[in-house]
Amino acid sequence: MSGGCAWWQRMGTVAALLLAQGALAQESVPLPDFVLERLEVNPGPGPLATGGGTLLRDGELRVTLLGHYQHEPLTINDGGETIPLLRSRSTGVLAVGLGLSSRLQLDVRVPVMTQREGESLDAQGLSAPTRTGLGSPRVGARVAILRTEGDDSVDLAAEVGVGLPFGTDGALARSSDTSILARVMVGGSLGSILAPSFEIGTLLRSTATITAENLEAREIGSELRLGAGLMTTEGPLRGEVSLNAGLSFKQAQGAVELLGGARYTPREGVELFALGGLGLGSEPGIPLFRLVAGVSFSYLLGEDTRPDSDSSIVHESVPLPLPGSGRRPGEARGSQASLIPGPGETSPIANVARDRFVLEGKVYFRTASAELPAELADLDRAVEMMLTNPSVALMTVDGHTDDSRAETLNPRLGRDRAEAVWRYLVEHGVPPNKLRLRSFGPQHPAQTNSTPEGRERNRRVELLLMLPTTQEPTP
Repeated sequence: MSGGCAWWQRMGTVAALLLAQGALAQESVPLPDFVLERLEVNPGPGPLATGGGTLLRDGELRVTLLGHYQHEPLTINDGGETIPLLRSRSTGVLAVGLGLSSRLQLDVRVPVMTQREGESLDAQGLSAPTRTGLGSPRVGARVAILRTEGDDSVDLAAEVGVGLPFGTDGALARSSDTSILARVMVGGSLGSILAPSFEIGTLLRSTATITAENLEAREIGSELRLGAGLMTTEGPLRGEVSLNAGLSFKQAQGAVELLGGARYTPREGVELFALGGLGLGSEPGIPLFRLVAGVSFSYLLGEDTRPDSDSSIVHESVPLPLPGSGRRPGEARGSQASLIPGPGETSPIANVARDRFVLEGKVYFRTASAELPAELADLDRAVEMMLTNPSVALMTVDGHTDDSRAETLNPRLGRDRAEAVWRYLVEHGVPPNKLRLRSFGPQHPAQTNSTPEGRERNRRVELLLMLPTTQEPTP
């Protein structure tokens, strides 16, 4: 009998312990809803981690896919000891930007994350964060305020981003209500190589507080945001460094994150990037270190009248033909003679080799623009020449840019200009199989880039005629 009583006493003790543990579990306080992430991915041109003041072109769609890893992005203080509440976080971001005009850009960003909790806080009655979840979507609009041209150009823009109160509870990735980030961004150029950028803004959001027994309370609320960046603009491989800081209005504490890396353009419309850096400060969202990598795709929307990929159009980048001492225009024979004017007439073409002639007349463009000018007499003359001279075997359409930051920031610009002229020629009856498209960028200036007049002459498209010849073509 006594043995049976002892058994029941032991069972009662176990049950009491289980109930006590259940009560403790029920008393655990869930983490408040707030957005821990501080990295603001730029969906437009310019630096990845700062705005830069530049906008997407009218009709340009840019899609960015990136992933980034953060180590210990959230810590709390326990009697002088720093405890990581989050050991690590990996986040994937889809960012889409669209240029509605040359002065208005819209964008949306959607994050998805997975994370690993740090030290157990069950003893303090604090629940662990959710391991995976969907972050708060963010929509924004950027407006260009000032745009200048030249080597010392300045771009000024304002942006408002709205964080929507959607996402996974307990993942530290959503707000309890709508948040607003308003920023003013300025970008410039130092010659034709470097492009600095600066921004200042305010993040407005409701206050969230992390409280638990024996732990220092952490308030997360509105902040002052500052950023500065520097990137190179020449060549397919470019460097970038950025410094972002935040100052909490609630606790008067600051935090800084430094990122640096490279961006590579393997082909027009595609960009790869990788960055890494360190965080300084204990504010929520500042990791010990961060690694970022991703890819972006750019496409110009609108009526698709660009040349397709068939054999009638060839995209290449080769040296321009050099002037030669071949046959003079007056020596042309047969059907070529219709291209060559008689005595006293003004020649619309100039001989640069035995079988190559360049039209005397070019199409010039505004800075960073591929829009055809209103006056197109040279193109009309080229159309007439191609339609009335079937002996012309081929015409190449060569797109060029100057070397200013506004031009080199868009690696597609030379091609876009050549395509604009290509469309005009085809729409006016020139057979596509007699046209060849080439894009050079700033590599072959017609004049010096050290003066505004020279840069204006370098923003051009040149037309080169290829004529049949019985002689061997010049190399």
